[in-house]
Amino acid sequence: MATGLLAKKVGMTQVFTPEGDCIAVTVLEAGPCTVIRRKSKEKDGYDAVVLGFGAIDEKHAHRITKGEVGVFKKAGTGLFRHLKEVRVKDAKLLGDLKAGDVLTVDKVFKSDQRIDVTGVSKGRGFAGVFKRWGMKGAARDSSTAHEHHRHPGAIGQRKTPGKVWKNKHMPGHYGVDNITVQNLFVVGVEADKNLLLVTGAVPGHADGLVFVDTAAKGQPRAKQKQVVRERSKPKV
Repeated sequence: MATGLLAKKVGMTQVFTPEGDCIAVTVLEAGPCTVIRRKSKEKDGYDAVVLGFGAIDEKHAHRITKGEVGVFKKAGTGLFRHLKEVRVKDAKLLGDLKAGDVLTVDKVFKSDQRIDVTGVSKGRGFAGVFKRWGMKGAARDSSTAHEHHRHPGAIGQRKTPGKVWKNKHMPGHYGVDNITVQNLFVVGVEADKNLLLVTGAVPGHADGLVFVDTAAKGQPRAKQKQVVRERSKPKV
């Protein structure tokens, strides 16, 4: 079984625990994903599975490349807008998956589980050092700041070394970065609607494509589940 699924970020809502606590969650439409190809270590050098997500009609085949259309025809599946290759270290994790199999959210994830979510962050255009790097700047009532309250300040090194170091935090393009948020907690799984309810922030905008994977840092032990649940609650 694959360890992750392609998903679409739906938005945010809130759920209530049996104790009456309100928890803010991000709703992800995870899957269903169709297996397009199964790769093996003997033939391809590594074990992996290629997943397709976002089915499209034949009349919209012009929206994808001809090479992708050929891959789908060879696999004997429909056309999909998105493809994702999921590598695994052990072929046993893939089981007997083959081209054409469909993976749903309830087959891959379950409640009380940790996951990693990868997506592209929101684009914020050209931003200053306050917004881009979180710099503090000069105090509002400073007598020496004048009109430079939100400026980065001096960036030179004077005589030695007499240059501006590379990667100096400066104003510039902010956002549209590939980001992975680790150890998010799965609050619930709605198999009939392919929905995954997750605590914490998920990168990207609404309707954005993300990849949900099993947490790389392991899962909580049974005795720690309640502790993790308590930590996941938002502070009031």
